[in-house]
Amino acid sequence: MSRNTNRSTPSVPRTESWVRVLFVAFLPVVAALFAPEAARIALLAVGGIAFLVGFVLMIRQSRRAGTDGLRQLVHSDSE
Repeated sequence: MSRNTNRSTPSVPRTESWVRVLFVAFLPVVAALFAPEAARIALLAVGGIAFLVGFVLMIRQSRRAGTDGLRQLVHSDSE
């Protein structure tokens, strides 16, 4: 009987950082629905700033990857 001691862990798919930031941006907005009126503006501001940061991260990633890669993803099925 052989023992396989060199087992590799399955690779976990990575989530892009901008997706995580955009998801976290909605948490203060949802909290503002249940928060007292005095805290709503602050929570909405935090959510808005987090959304802008995520949006900038997304734009930076798309520019770094180049538009050719995105065009190949979009038009790969039509050819």
